[in-house]
Amino acid sequence: MKTLRLFDPKREPFSDMLLFDGAAPEDIVDVLGRSCVCRTEPDEVVLGANIPNETVYMVLHGELRVDLLQAGDDDVIHLGRGECVGELSVIDGSLTSNKVQAIGECDLLVLEGPAILTLVDRSHAVARNLLRILSRRLRGTNALLSEEVRTSEIMRLRSITDTLTGLYNRGWFDDTLRRMVARADQGGASFALLVADIDRFKLFNDTWGHQSGDYVLQQVAEALRASLRPTDFAARYGGEEFALLLPTVLVLESAALIAERVRSAVRRIVPLPGHNEKIPPITISIGIAVRQPGEGAEALFRRADELLYRAKREGRDRAVG
Repeated sequence: MKTLRLFDPKREPFSDMLLFDGAAPEDIVDVLGRSCVCRTEPDEVVLGANIPNETVYMVLHGELRVDLLQAGDDDVIHLGRGECVGELSVIDGSLTSNKVQAIGECDLLVLEGPAILTLVDRSHAVARNLLRILSRRLRGTNALLSEEVRTSEIMRLRSITDTLTGLYNRGWFDDTLRRMVARADQGGASFALLVADIDRFKLFNDTWGHQSGDYVLQQVAEALRASLRPTDFAARYGGEEFALLLPTVLVLESAALIAERVRSAVRRIVPLPGHNEKIPPITISIGIAVRQPGEGAEALFRRADELLYRAKREGRDRAVG
């Protein structure tokens, strides 16, 4: 950045600059007259991110580009004449937040930290305008952070959700099952696990096609959601297999009632609406296991899975515990 001259408040307009809006000239002209005007090279970095800063740069001619939180080309703002950067780090002594870069050549009024404080002390208008500028900065930062939090939450949900059915995925289930077992070991309530599998699903897929199979998986997922309590969880474990976690269910009889509700809801599914051919009903087999004291996550799942295959052997379309 090259120093051109001292700012001449008698010859150069400044009343259109936000910081000086409404300020009495006699309160500020001598401070401005001791401040330098500098010129940037095209693409020159005026302020780096995360560095100490004691200077406010105000645009006289040209344009500055601010990369918000170094987020990339899609998250930038442009500053033109009368707008400034660096004021927040000057006021609170913090590191800068964003990289600021010149677009082409820019002429900047350079106000050092002591000059800013003198202007604030002398002029209520400057103090008021500085508060406005800082408020806008903070509102913009809060909006950006809120958007980042929202985006982060969307990404988190995508990472734990099965894209076809909208249920939790196997990764989420495995992690949650381990945590529920650990919580129960530390004195928390026990729970039940249901492992369910759609009967003869491979034959259905081979006969009616994978698109129809996907539709059935989605309908089964919807039946599970509708049958469970608000405190229960359903996950697609893989293929046509599902796992259901029932917190605070302590006895087999209670788990069996929920399993029967699930089984009945699945049986009411209309497999392929609009088809004239007779299509066998969609059914599901379920293994029921209530977690026993000291039983680990793998052992609990293995027990529920063995009961599922017992349900298959005994004729399918049933729940066995």
